[in-house]
Amino acid sequence: MHLIQHALFYALHNGAQFVLLGSSPEPSISNHFHHLKGQLNDSPDCHLELGFSEQLAHLIYAGTDIMVVPSVYEPCGLTQMVALRYGAVPAVRAVGGLVDTVIDRDNAHHVPVEDRNGYVFDHADFAGLESALHRAIDLWYAFPRDFRRLMTNGMAYDFSWAQSGGHYLGIYDHIRAK
Repeated sequence: MHLIQHALFYALHNGAQFVLLGSSPEPSISNHFHHLKGQLNDSPDCHLELGFSEQLAHLIYAGTDIMVVPSVYEPCGLTQMVALRYGAVPAVRAVGGLVDTVIDRDNAHHVPVEDRNGYVFDHADFAGLESALHRAIDLWYAFPRDFRRLMTNGMAYDFSWAQSGGHYLGIYDHIRAK
């Protein structure tokens, strides 16, 4: 919760807009974000939608340039994969499936530039989150062509079962041939 709120204010203070879609079963978290929504209700650059709608989620993915996923724990992560498909550049914490699917644009020197697809930060703290957001927002403003290239890099990734299924079939065929 603290990282999402920090990302919101960091984005607003750095010339970006922010949209949040979500809900929490925890009353304290839900109340906190309802209060925050009341504070920011008149901001033209921020909207908090406290609930969930699959249809609205897809519209947000489609209209988003940067998707922030500051998870403390994430065994798989679909959010970043859907974001990549829609052309939203993910800014994620280096945990679980997030770090397995998002390749940092600036720091993954072992990966060709055309295969990098987002921004990754290591620690679940404000400094790490700010580093990723600063780099993403700065690229968006200063080098829009490079940002678009990063978007198209992400859209080219295929996380479907077609690829994974082929790998499993290859393993099966290898075992069967022995």
